[in-house]
Amino acid sequence: MINYAVVGVGYFGAELARIMKEQEDAQVVAVYDPENGETIAKELSCDAEASLESLVSRPDVNCVIVASPNYLHKEPVILAAKHGKNVFCEKPIALSYADCDEMVKACEENHVIFMAGHIMNFFNGVHHAKELINEGKIGKVLYCHSARNGWEDVQESVSWKKIREKSGGHLYHHIHELDCVQFLMGGMPEEVTMEAGNVAHQGEAFGDEDDMIFITARFKDGRYAVMEWGSAFRWPEH
Repeated sequence: MINYAVVGVGYFGAELARIMKEQEDAQVVAVYDPENGETIAKELSCDAEASLESLVSRPDVNCVIVASPNYLHKEPVILAAKHGKNVFCEKPIALSYADCDEMVKACEENHVIFMAGHIMNFFNGVHHAKELINEGKIGKVLYCHSARNGWEDVQESVSWKKIREKSGGHLYHHIHELDCVQFLMGGMPEEVTMEAGNVAHQGEAFGDEDDMIFITARFKDGRYAVMEWGSAFRWPEH
């Protein structure tokens, strides 16, 4: 049995906690969230800790799940590592290379497992496609294309996810496709170009992130990928 503690139990963190509780070999023993902690702890029949320090220092915690907003990942990851806890952190793990590097080094120095929440590589279809590529059954992959786009209307309130300072922007928050494409193409590209802009979501009713992003990536051996993201694509199916 592995005991988990969860930092940040808003919409997504609470779902992760519920999923872990359903597993036969896992249980959630504590959560930390100044706003939602008491409510979710009552639902899951676990403890609501009053601080990060009290959460990560618990002797019965084996692993800490960090599901707080993007800009709040660094502190709990480093603190958990210093207390010898393995860490699963939602993506993006941080909003700067320097913070990512510091977090990874803290986990290495304290000999704990550190995993980022890049889940697409574990999807059955993606995993099977990677196997076919590795086995040479579909030949050399010359081109890969991904798209995550749609249309977003005015919301009741502006989420932190739409504020660049807190989320990192659309590319940071929806980094799954970038990670998945690199996984399928066998590594990082040699050259990347990007165009982005906010074309339809400006003003006080919206955040400040780009609502259209286009990336072209050139991989070794003359292979390419094109990726697009955005919330300003008013296709009929949306």
